[in-house]
Amino acid sequence: IYEAWNRGLLPPTLAVGDVDVVHATTVMVPPKGKARGLVATVHDLFPLHTPEQFTHRGVRVMTGAIERARRYADIVCCPSQDTLDDCVGAGFDADRLRLVPWGATEHPVSAGDRRRVRTRYRLDRPFILWVGTIEPRKNLPTLLDAFRKIQPTEFDLVLAGPVGWHEQLEGHIDGIGSKVRQLGFVPTDDLYALYAEAQLLCVPSSREGFGLPALEAMAQGTPVIASSGTAVAEVVGDAGINVDFDETASWADAIESLIA
Repeated sequence: IYEAWNRGLLPPTLAVGDVDVVHATTVMVPPKGKARGLVATVHDLFPLHTPEQFTHRGVRVMTGAIERARRYADIVCCPSQDTLDDCVGAGFDADRLRLVPWGATEHPVSAGDRRRVRTRYRLDRPFILWVGTIEPRKNLPTLLDAFRKIQPTEFDLVLAGPVGWHEQLEGHIDGIGSKVRQLGFVPTDDLYALYAEAQLLCVPSSREGFGLPALEAMAQGTPVIASSGTAVAEVVGDAGINVDFDETASWADAIESLIA
């Protein structure tokens, strides 16, 4: 379907009737059809900046979609100033860009929810949490190396999220594998409980379009360490700790300061 959209084709099952606005909630932009307006939410432009971190097909499809958003969208919504600035640099008309940060609803988590996720995932000890798809820009090797450096005996490091592409963690887990718990994909209700139960959340990404896990963790009252100079730092502001994404020693110091 995305390939068809990029070629300006619209499958019959997705024909747009007489509607006011078509909103493409990702950068994959469908044809406008008979709609009076087309709005696109552009989360990031990373395939343009670091194509080596994506699959060849992903770069091709996303690059075409970004160009469609640039050419055809009447309004382009960006979740962070960082993404908006990138859009300006990529040739988007500034008067069509809107800064629309994401929000997160606070989901109450009961003591029973906390017990359930600990039992389901066999989490017997206090833990530090990371959430996302495992891919290069998430910068997990730095977090793993920082965790190895301090090796807090009473803490585990929990990685919640599916395996994506181009990222091998095995060499960074050597020697601490028993303390690193890879949960894979986690259902939404379980994720809220993990946020609430975690001692802290780490977001070491080199780039992000926004940083929703940081906001969701903060909504549960969980402290956050984020990469400075990224959109995540916009989300966290002065309510968390911001650390250079590639400074392993600084990440280790920040983790130690919070768990102490």
